[in-house]
Amino acid sequence: MLRVNPAMTALLGYSPQDLLGRDLFRLLPDDLVAAAKAACAALRRGDVDTVVHETRFATATGPRRDVRVTTSAVRDTAPGREHLIMHLEDITDREDLRRRLQYEASHDSLTGLWNRARFLEELDRALPRGERHDQPVSVLYLDLDNFKAVNDRHGHAAGDRLLQSFGDHLRDCVRPEDTAARLGGDEFAVLCENTTAAQAAVVVERLTGGTWASAFTDLALGVAIGIATTPAAGTDTHGAADGDHGSAETLLHRADGDMYAVKARRGG
Repeated sequence: MLRVNPAMTALLGYSPQDLLGRDLFRLLPDDLVAAAKAACAALRRGDVDTVVHETRFATATGPRRDVRVTTSAVRDTAPGREHLIMHLEDITDREDLRRRLQYEASHDSLTGLWNRARFLEELDRALPRGERHDQPVSVLYLDLDNFKAVNDRHGHAAGDRLLQSFGDHLRDCVRPEDTAARLGGDEFAVLCENTTAAQAAVVVERLTGGTWASAFTDLALGVAIGIATTPAAGTDTHGAADGDHGSAETLLHRADGDMYAVKARRGG
């Protein structure tokens, strides 16, 4: 860098002495350096006059800032001495808001798990993958027993704490490759790719234990879990018609039905 103005030093937290003569690319994350270098090369070759892109710059204090960069070439110099002028606009607040809205659109605000819409999106993607590779896809449908009694006896704040506790328990019990979600109310779901019904039952066994309800010893709390699995060669289809991978909603509905069958067998 040959010159910097006070606005840039204020944005990045560096003094002019820190920046002058420094390689600008060192302020970028490693995964963005190649694209930035390609853009600068295109400007120097004269392929384009201006390049606009969004990136992240390192600051002197640590946190990176989201920045909109407009770069233009100055060509009225000696050959081989072209200069680039960069205008940086701080868009961190806008990007923070975008990320927050994106998170809220896909996550349950109480537990931090994915919400129903995002879960179905993931299941929609998983089903054709499973069919393409002839691998079973299993869905677990979970419903907390006696949850209404927690709200009635201890209040809704206590009910929220119980849901958060179960959400933590769910995260602890599922495998790293599984997808857990809160569908709404006291209902949760888990997507298990490349997992037979028998393998999903092992996950169920882990989920039925734990101390997530230990704060409510006055109530008989537990969880009912249903399983639905798509067919794959040599696997237990757990209720699926032969060759029927079905839709995300269909598989979730089958798991829901199996959960109610579990409740009925237990007498509630």
